[in-house]
Amino acid sequence: MKRHSSAKIKINICFVQNIDRKMSSSSSSSNYNSVRIRDCGTATTSESIPEQAAESIKNVAMGILEASSSIRNLVLTLHRSGAIEEIARAARSIRDTANEINDSVKNLNNRGIIKDTTSAVEEATNATLDTIHTVKDATREAAETAPTTIKTVKEVSNKVRSKITEKSLH
Repeated sequence: MKRHSSAKIKINICFVQNIDRKMSSSSSSSNYNSVRIRDCGTATTSESIPEQAAESIKNVAMGILEASSSIRNLVLTLHRSGAIEEIARAARSIRDTANEINDSVKNLNNRGIIKDTTSAVEEATNATLDTIHTVKDATREAAETAPTTIKTVKEVSNKVRSKITEKSLH
């Protein structure tokens, strides 16, 4: 009785870089900035399993070697271009800025400035509302008393004129 087994090996290695050269037959290159190393051979007889497994492992190892070389070239290119240092500098700058903002907020909070500012804004809002109500009331009262005030002013004005006229005649 023969036993049928299958062996599959699949390894995917992805990194960011276009690869222009052809890789081994067990690997495939793509234009999507990644490398995929695959060997999905299937053995159907028990005698060929070790040989095919060994061949698959050999093909994967060659693919890993090629991908490793490409990755090494990518890292060297990034290092030579200064991109790695620039990213590190940007990350430190972001970290420092976040720490400064955090320290400032803690300082303001510890000194009670945030609470005091909130209270002052609240008090100013209440005072403004009180002033608006007072002005509305004064305007309403002025409108209600305007006819009486005008009548009183006319009467006083007429009396003053008549006295001035009397004095000028004497």
